[in-house]
Amino acid sequence: MRQKIKQLDLDGREGHDAIFEASYLEDIPAALQEWGASRILLVVSTTLDTKTSMIKDLEARLSHCVLQKKTGVGSHSPYRDIMAIAHTIQTQDIQAVISIGSGSYSDACKIAVMLSATLPTGFGIDDMEALVDQVHGLAGPGGIKAPTTKLICVPTSLSAGEWNHYASGTNAQGKKQHFVHPEGSPSLILMDPRIASTMPSHLWLASGVRAVDHFVETLCNPECHEEATAHIKKGLPILIQGLKDYHTGQEKHNEEELLQGISECQRGSRDALLPFIQWKIPMGPSHAIGHQLGSVAGVQHGVTSCIILPATLRYTKPQSAAAQKVILDIFNSVLGFQETEAADAMLRFVQLLGMPSRLSEVNVTSDEQLHKIADMSLTDVLAKRVNMPDKAGVLQILEMARSQDSGVTGAAKFVTSTLGNAVGGVSRTVGGVTGAAGRGVGDTITGATGSAGKPVGDALGSVGSGVEDGARKVAKGIEDAGQWK
Repeated sequence: MRQKIKQLDLDGREGHDAIFEASYLEDIPAALQEWGASRILLVVSTTLDTKTSMIKDLEARLSHCVLQKKTGVGSHSPYRDIMAIAHTIQTQDIQAVISIGSGSYSDACKIAVMLSATLPTGFGIDDMEALVDQVHGLAGPGGIKAPTTKLICVPTSLSAGEWNHYASGTNAQGKKQHFVHPEGSPSLILMDPRIASTMPSHLWLASGVRAVDHFVETLCNPECHEEATAHIKKGLPILIQGLKDYHTGQEKHNEEELLQGISECQRGSRDALLPFIQWKIPMGPSHAIGHQLGSVAGVQHGVTSCIILPATLRYTKPQSAAAQKVILDIFNSVLGFQETEAADAMLRFVQLLGMPSRLSEVNVTSDEQLHKIADMSLTDVLAKRVNMPDKAGVLQILEMARSQDSGVTGAAKFVTSTLGNAVGGVSRTVGGVTGAAGRGVGDTITGATGSAGKPVGDALGSVGSGVEDGARKVAKGIEDAGQWK
């Protein structure tokens, strides 16, 4: 159901609205008319611009305006893209920027509208870096001026950054830096499920796991109070259910179920960031490490959470056992799991979505990479605000993420819980499989489960030659056998 709300109940957010189940073709022209804005910059997804008619349809609706367009923004909002947007705002007297894309697009545009009001026309990288406190990786709020250009964000992902007055960009050294102003959030956020439905499923699911990470790390923070805990207990199940419904809708090619799942996820993603923005409860090590894993190694935003969050939960269990019990109970309740550790439930969820779950799957394998990520994590904007481990602790988390189960043990659990008595002793067989010995397991499982388990057998049959590939096939096979149907 269409719903217009104030983005957040905070000072500085008056006149900053959001619309759920929006129609971008109707709501963008209406907002521009209300603002009297006719000089417009579109910053749009390359895929939407080249593979669909959606951007062309919008350009036709705005034919009476003076339009500029930038197609494409690099992952993690590189400074070069931020500067290109800001320079266009400054030189073309842009009155409103319209961002249609993922979190990299919204962050680039938020920073650009801040800097276009703060720095002289034609500013450079050195001017941007001069604003940043290099110890904390943060520019502002002092020294950053309030934006004077309107910004509309139409997100295609669940990273939820559009709700925040913080935004991050990546400098030439691969360091993610953060920029903030109390009025730095978009003027209008449009949650249009049909626009979001164009997002490739693996990108959407990755951004959804990122939103789960927001909830989980907030709850694990010692500063999380009773009101925030109640909010998370309500919101996290909705988000997990929405991701499940989206996944099921994709599998069934059911558009109605897919759009419903998207809408649920969009509401859930806002709820995930609310404790940080409204109650100032910061996220934890998974976010700090994930920021730098993304910028240093080029790992996609969201995939960083898929890989780092389970390992972080495992490492921080002694400090957050009570919160992790709440998280575990939510996963078990919503998804029918019977896990005993929050880290295992999170890892299983990632694998069931078919997402990468360890560093080798994103080509992060060397000790040199891990040390660079650890060093940069310690100067991340969040590192000074959370119980951040020292470098040895960060490296331990990264080592866990490098070696954590990628589907062999997990696959045995999935098969046992899903197919029950049909598999008999398969889990015990799989538990003892290592290296080349795994080649014969596929035939064993196929025979044990019949045609429903064939994809599982195929997957585990490949263990000896490629654990990662096998893990993905296991997840797919279990879905076919009825795990989420």
